[in-house]
Amino acid sequence: MRYITITLIALITLTSCNKGGYIALRDAERGMFLDRANKVSINTFFDRRMESELESNYRHDWQIVNEDLEYIYFGTFVEKNGFTIVSPFYKVDREKLTERFPGFRSIEGKHIKAKVFQSFVKPIIDSRLLTLCPQSYNVQYGKRSYKLTDQGIESSIDFTGRCYEDKIFTAKVNILLDPSNIEVLDSDTNYR
Repeated sequence: MRYITITLIALITLTSCNKGGYIALRDAERGMFLDRANKVSINTFFDRRMESELESNYRHDWQIVNEDLEYIYFGTFVEKNGFTIVSPFYKVDREKLTERFPGFRSIEGKHIKAKVFQSFVKPIIDSRLLTLCPQSYNVQYGKRSYKLTDQGIESSIDFTGRCYEDKIFTAKVNILLDPSNIEVLDSDTNYR
C-alpha cells in the first residue's frame, strides 16, 4: 500500500509538471504533445515577436515551432539536461493571425525596428545632428511603441538629439506599416 501511494504521488507530480507551458523542441517539431501549449491572443504573439533584437541570440527570440490547421505554436528555447526545450510554449489562432498579421512567419521585431530606424530615425539624425557635430553626439530615446492594429503595424518613436550637452532637436515619428511586408503605408514626422 505504501509503494502504491508513493507511485501515485510521483505520477500526479509528473503529470502536473507536464500539463503545459513547455515541451521538447523535437516533440513540438514532430507535432507531439501540442496540447501543452497555452493559448494566447494575436496581440500577445505580436508583442513576443517584437522582443527580438538585431543583436539577440536566436535561442532567446520567439520562434514558431509548428503549425496545424487550427493553431500556430511558438516559444523560446532553453537548454535543459541536454535537450532543447520550448519554454514558455504558446499557441495562437491560425486563421485570425493570418488575417490580421499575414507576414507573421517572416516578420520579427528586429525587422520592424530596423525598417523604422533606417527609413525615419537615421535620416533625421544624419540631417539634423551629424552636420552640426560629427565628432560627439548623443541620441536619447523616449517612448518607443509598436502595436498591431486593424489598420496595420503602428510604430511611434520619440527621441532627442544632443550635440555635446546641448539639445539640438526633439523628434516624434509615427509610422503605419503593412503587416504583410512592412512597407510604409503612412507616416508623420515632427521635430523642433
